[in-house]
Amino acid sequence: MFTYNEVFNQVQSLPISEQLRLLEELKKIVHQGVEVEGDDEVIPAEEIAESEAAWQDYLGGRDRGISSKELKQKLFGEKID
Repeated sequence: MFTYNEVFNQVQSLPISEQLRLLEELKKIVHQGVEVEGDDEVIPAEEIAESEAAWQDYLGGRDRGISSKELKQKLFGEKID
């Protein structure tokens, strides 16, 4: 198995046309969704990335989340008292 640095160095040695071709292929891989086990649902890569960023923000104290009242209002349109 190659390390990241080995692959990166090999890519840098490619002609720019081949680097661009590789970039397009990598974009296709990254933008593929992930199939949920035991279900037909496919979660787009963008949603996974957003979810991971939100989780890291929460863990890092940059996002305290929302209250249950705010969540109910957001999900069900209930008024906040």
